[in-house]
Amino acid sequence: MTISKSACVGKRALITGASSGIGAAIARELAKLGVDLVLTARHREALAAVATTCNAVNVEIIVADLGEHDTAHALWAAATANGSIDILINNAGFGYFRRFDEVDWIRDAELMQLNMTSLVALARCFVDAHKTTNTPAYMVNIASTGAYQSVPNMALYAASKAFVRNFSEALHDEHSGTSLSVTCICPGGTDTAFHSASGGGDYSWIANASTKSAAFVAKSAIQAMLRGKRTVVPGLFNKLTCFGVRFLSRPLASRVTTYVLGKPTLALPVRTKG
Repeated sequence: MTISKSACVGKRALITGASSGIGAAIARELAKLGVDLVLTARHREALAAVATTCNAVNVEIIVADLGEHDTAHALWAAATANGSIDILINNAGFGYFRRFDEVDWIRDAELMQLNMTSLVALARCFVDAHKTTNTPAYMVNIASTGAYQSVPNMALYAASKAFVRNFSEALHDEHSGTSLSVTCICPGGTDTAFHSASGGGDYSWIANASTKSAAFVAKSAIQAMLRGKRTVVPGLFNKLTCFGVRFLSRPLASRVTTYVLGKPTLALPVRTKG
Protein backbone atom coordinates (compact mmCIF):
# COMPACT_ATOMS: atom_id res chain seq x y z
CA MET A 1 0.00 0.00 0.00
CA THR A 2 1.24 3.47 -0.89
CA ILE A 3 0.58 6.00 1.86
CA SER A 4 -0.55 9.46 0.83
CA LYS A 5 1.75 12.07 2.30
CA SER A 6 -1.00 14.68 2.07
CA ALA A 7 -2.97 12.81 4.74
CA CYS A 8 -0.17 13.35 7.26
CA VAL A 9 1.44 16.72 6.55
CA GLY A 10 0.83 19.19 9.36
CA LYS A 11 0.06 16.54 11.94
CA ARG A 12 2.02 16.15 15.15
CA ALA A 13 2.86 12.82 16.79
CA LEU A 14 3.93 11.79 20.28
CA ILE A 15 5.99 8.58 20.25
CA THR A 16 6.94 6.86 23.49
CA GLY A 17 9.94 4.56 23.65
CA ALA A 18 11.32 6.44 20.65
CA SER A 19 15.03 6.07 21.40
CA SER A 20 15.49 2.75 19.61
CA GLY A 21 13.82 -0.22 17.99
CA ILE A 22 10.22 -0.02 16.80
CA GLY A 23 9.68 3.45 18.29
CA ALA A 24 12.65 4.92 16.43
CA ALA A 25 11.59 3.20 13.20
CA ILE A 26 8.05 4.59 13.52
CA ALA A 27 9.52 8.07 14.06
CA ARG A 28 11.45 7.78 10.80
CA GLU A 29 8.39 6.52 8.91
CA LEU A 30 6.23 9.39 10.16
CA ALA A 31 8.97 11.90 9.36
CA LYS A 32 8.95 10.70 5.74
CA LEU A 33 5.24 11.58 5.66
CA GLY A 34 5.83 15.09 6.96
CA VAL A 35 4.59 14.53 10.52
CA ASP A 36 6.18 16.71 13.20
CA LEU A 37 7.45 14.64 16.10
CA VAL A 38 7.62 14.66 19.88
CA LEU A 39 9.98 11.87 20.88
CA THR A 40 10.22 10.60 24.43
CA ALA A 41 12.24 7.97 26.28
CA ARG A 42 14.62 7.81 29.23
CA HIS A 43 17.89 8.56 27.41
CA ARG A 44 18.46 12.01 25.89
CA GLU A 45 21.50 11.10 23.77
CA ALA A 46 19.70 8.18 22.14
CA LEU A 47 16.67 10.38 21.42
CA ALA A 48 18.92 13.04 19.90
CA ALA A 49 20.51 10.43 17.63
CA VAL A 50 17.07 9.34 16.39
CA ALA A 51 16.04 12.97 15.88
CA THR A 52 18.97 13.51 13.47
CA THR A 53 17.57 10.77 11.23
CA CYS A 54 14.14 12.41 11.00
CA ASN A 55 14.81 15.01 8.34
CA ALA A 56 12.62 17.89 7.14
CA VAL A 57 10.25 17.90 10.11
CA ASN A 58 10.19 19.59 13.50
CA VAL A 59 11.36 17.26 16.25
CA GLU A 60 11.03 17.86 19.99
CA ILE A 61 12.68 15.70 22.63
CA ILE A 62 11.24 15.08 26.08
CA VAL A 63 13.17 12.91 28.53
CA ALA A 64 10.70 11.00 30.70
CA ASP A 65 10.55 7.69 32.54
CA LEU A 66 7.05 6.28 32.08
CA GLY A 67 7.94 3.47 34.44
CA GLU A 68 7.56 5.96 37.27
CA HIS A 69 4.23 6.79 38.86
CA ASP A 70 2.16 9.51 37.14
CA THR A 71 4.88 10.61 34.72
CA ALA A 72 2.36 10.25 31.89
CA HIS A 73 0.36 13.36 32.79
CA ALA A 74 3.47 15.53 33.07
CA LEU A 75 4.65 14.16 29.72
CA TRP A 76 1.33 14.97 28.08
CA ALA A 77 1.42 18.52 29.40
CA ALA A 78 4.94 19.01 28.06
CA ALA A 79 4.13 17.38 24.70
CA THR A 80 1.08 19.59 24.11
CA ALA A 81 2.69 22.83 25.28
CA ASN A 82 3.65 23.75 21.70
CA GLY A 83 0.65 22.32 19.89
CA SER A 84 -1.91 19.56 19.81
CA ILE A 85 -1.04 15.88 19.36
CA ASP A 86 -2.85 14.28 16.40
CA ILE A 87 -1.09 10.89 16.56
CA LEU A 88 -0.23 8.97 19.73
CA ILE A 89 2.12 6.00 19.44
CA ASN A 90 2.14 4.07 22.72
CA ASN A 91 5.27 2.03 22.06
CA ALA A 92 7.24 2.19 25.33
CA GLY A 93 7.47 -1.10 27.17
CA PHE A 94 9.85 -3.73 28.43
CA GLY A 95 9.88 -7.35 29.52
CA TYR A 96 12.19 -9.92 31.01
CA PHE A 97 12.84 -13.53 30.10
CA ARG A 98 12.90 -15.20 33.50
CA ARG A 99 10.66 -17.17 35.83
CA PHE A 100 8.30 -14.87 37.69
CA ASP A 101 9.83 -15.76 41.06
CA GLU A 102 13.37 -14.91 39.91
CA VAL A 103 12.73 -11.17 39.45
CA ASP A 104 12.23 -8.65 42.23
CA TRP A 105 8.94 -6.88 42.79
CA ILE A 106 10.33 -3.42 41.99
CA ARG A 107 11.03 -4.52 38.42
CA ASP A 108 7.56 -6.05 38.12
CA ALA A 109 5.92 -2.88 39.43
CA GLU A 110 7.86 -0.81 36.87
CA LEU A 111 6.80 -3.18 34.09
CA MET A 112 3.12 -2.84 34.96
CA GLN A 113 3.42 0.93 35.29
CA LEU A 114 5.14 1.29 31.92
CA ASN A 115 3.34 -1.35 29.85
CA MET A 116 -0.16 -0.68 31.15
CA THR A 117 -0.80 2.20 33.55
CA SER A 118 1.14 4.90 31.71
CA LEU A 119 -0.27 3.69 28.39
CA VAL A 120 -3.81 4.02 29.72
CA ALA A 121 -3.09 7.46 31.18
CA LEU A 122 -1.77 8.76 27.84
CA ALA A 123 -4.67 7.15 26.01
CA ARG A 124 -7.12 8.96 28.28
CA CYS A 125 -5.36 12.29 27.72
CA PHE A 126 -5.48 11.73 23.96
CA VAL A 127 -9.14 10.69 23.88
CA ASP A 128 -10.18 13.63 26.06
CA ALA A 129 -8.27 16.02 23.78
CA HIS A 130 -10.18 14.78 20.72
CA LYS A 131 -13.69 14.40 22.13
CA THR A 132 -14.91 17.63 20.57
CA THR A 133 -12.82 17.67 17.38
CA ASN A 134 -13.73 16.36 13.95
CA THR A 135 -10.22 16.18 12.53
CA PRO A 136 -8.69 12.72 12.08
CA ALA A 137 -6.75 11.50 15.13
CA TYR A 138 -4.87 8.24 15.45
CA MET A 139 -3.77 6.14 18.42
CA VAL A 140 -1.48 3.16 17.94
CA ASN A 141 -0.78 0.83 20.87
CA ILE A 142 2.04 -1.69 20.51
CA ALA A 143 1.20 -5.08 22.01
CA SER A 144 2.78 -8.42 21.02
CA THR A 145 1.97 -11.84 19.62
CA GLY A 146 2.41 -12.77 23.27
CA ALA A 147 -1.04 -11.25 23.77
CA TYR A 148 -2.57 -14.37 22.22
CA GLN A 149 -1.46 -16.95 24.80
CA SER A 150 0.32 -17.41 28.10
CA VAL A 151 4.12 -17.29 27.82
CA PRO A 152 6.15 -19.12 30.49
CA ASN A 153 9.28 -17.19 31.50
CA MET A 154 7.60 -14.03 30.22
CA ALA A 155 4.44 -14.40 32.27
CA LEU A 156 3.92 -10.80 33.31
CA TYR A 157 5.07 -9.29 30.01
CA ALA A 158 2.68 -11.42 27.94
CA ALA A 159 -0.16 -10.71 30.37
CA SER A 160 0.49 -6.96 30.08
CA LYS A 161 0.34 -7.22 26.28
CA ALA A 162 -2.94 -9.15 26.46
CA PHE A 163 -4.23 -6.19 28.46
CA VAL A 164 -3.00 -3.76 25.80
CA ARG A 165 -4.66 -5.76 23.02
CA ASN A 166 -8.04 -6.05 24.76
CA PHE A 167 -7.98 -2.41 25.86
CA SER A 168 -7.08 -1.19 22.37
CA GLU A 169 -9.71 -3.26 20.61
CA ALA A 170 -12.40 -2.01 22.98
CA LEU A 171 -11.34 1.60 22.36
CA HIS A 172 -11.41 0.99 18.61
CA ASP A 173 -14.99 -0.28 18.85
CA GLU A 174 -16.08 2.54 21.17
CA HIS A 175 -14.91 5.11 18.61
CA SER A 176 -16.12 3.35 15.49
CA GLY A 177 -17.60 5.87 13.10
CA THR A 178 -15.83 8.83 14.68
CA SER A 179 -12.74 10.76 13.62
CA LEU A 180 -10.65 9.00 16.29
CA SER A 181 -9.14 5.68 15.29
CA VAL A 182 -7.39 3.20 17.60
CA THR A 183 -5.14 0.46 16.22
CA CYS A 184 -3.33 -2.34 18.04
CA ILE A 185 -0.11 -3.74 16.58
CA CYS A 186 1.04 -7.18 17.74
CA PRO A 187 4.60 -7.79 16.52
CA GLY A 188 6.30 -11.12 16.90
CA GLY A 189 10.04 -11.35 17.37
CA THR A 190 11.65 -8.13 16.15
CA ASP A 191 15.32 -7.41 15.54
CA THR A 192 15.82 -4.84 18.31
CA ALA A 193 17.68 -4.50 21.61
CA PHE A 194 14.62 -5.91 23.41
CA HIS A 195 16.07 -9.42 23.44
CA SER A 196 19.36 -8.55 25.13
CA ALA A 197 17.56 -6.20 27.52
CA SER A 198 15.11 -8.96 28.48
CA GLY A 199 17.79 -11.55 29.16
CA GLY A 200 17.19 -13.32 25.85
CA GLY A 201 16.79 -17.01 25.23
CA ASP A 202 18.03 -19.96 23.24
CA TYR A 203 15.41 -19.33 20.56
CA SER A 204 14.26 -22.13 18.27
CA TRP A 205 14.49 -21.94 14.48
CA ILE A 206 10.79 -21.04 14.44
CA ALA A 207 11.39 -17.90 16.51
CA ASN A 208 14.40 -16.92 14.43
CA ALA A 209 12.62 -17.54 11.12
CA SER A 210 9.68 -15.33 12.07
CA THR A 211 11.77 -12.39 13.31
CA LYS A 212 11.13 -9.13 11.45
CA SER A 213 13.05 -5.87 11.28
CA ALA A 214 11.90 -2.81 13.23
CA ALA A 215 11.44 -0.99 9.90
CA PHE A 216 9.07 -3.71 8.65
CA VAL A 217 6.97 -3.49 11.82
CA ALA A 218 6.95 0.32 11.66
CA LYS A 219 5.71 0.39 8.06
CA SER A 220 3.01 -2.15 8.90
CA ALA A 221 1.95 -0.06 11.89
CA ILE A 222 1.62 3.20 9.95
CA GLN A 223 -0.27 1.52 7.11
CA ALA A 224 -2.65 -0.10 9.59
CA MET A 225 -3.10 3.18 11.45
CA LEU A 226 -4.05 5.18 8.36
CA ARG A 227 -6.41 2.45 7.17
CA GLY A 228 -8.19 2.45 10.53
CA LYS A 229 -7.42 -1.18 11.26
CA ARG A 230 -8.44 -2.68 14.59
CA THR A 231 -5.60 -5.17 15.19
CA VAL A 232 -2.68 -6.11 12.94
CA VAL A 233 -0.04 -8.82 13.35
CA PRO A 234 2.94 -7.94 11.09
CA GLY A 235 4.38 -10.84 9.10
CA LEU A 236 2.66 -13.85 7.50
CA PHE A 237 4.27 -16.42 9.82
CA ASN A 238 3.22 -14.44 12.88
CA LYS A 239 -0.32 -14.10 11.51
CA LEU A 240 -0.54 -17.84 11.01
CA THR A 241 0.78 -18.48 14.52
CA CYS A 242 -1.76 -16.17 16.17
CA PHE A 243 -4.57 -17.63 14.07
CA GLY A 244 -3.50 -21.22 14.71
CA VAL A 245 -3.23 -20.92 18.48
CA ARG A 246 -7.02 -20.79 18.75
CA PHE A 247 -7.13 -24.45 17.65
CA LEU A 248 -4.86 -25.58 20.50
CA SER A 249 -5.79 -26.11 24.12
CA ARG A 250 -4.36 -23.38 26.32
CA PRO A 251 -1.95 -25.77 28.12
CA LEU A 252 -0.68 -27.06 24.75
CA ALA A 253 -0.26 -23.54 23.40
CA SER A 254 1.79 -22.70 26.48
CA ARG A 255 4.03 -25.73 25.98
CA VAL A 256 4.55 -24.87 22.31
CA THR A 257 5.52 -21.31 23.28
CA THR A 258 8.04 -22.68 25.78
CA TYR A 259 9.65 -24.75 23.02
CA VAL A 260 9.71 -21.86 20.53
CA LEU A 261 11.35 -19.41 22.95
CA GLY A 262 13.74 -21.87 24.55
CA LYS A 263 15.40 -21.15 27.87
CA PRO A 264 16.85 -17.92 29.28
CA THR A 265 20.54 -17.73 28.46
CA LEU A 266 21.67 -14.14 28.87
CA ALA A 267 22.25 -12.18 32.06
CA LEU A 268 19.40 -9.85 32.96
CA PRO A 269 20.76 -6.28 32.64
CA VAL A 270 20.10 -3.64 35.26
CA ARG A 271 17.61 -1.04 34.02
CA THR A 272 19.39 2.30 34.14
CA LYS A 273 17.84 5.73 34.54
CA GLY A 274 18.21 8.63 32.08
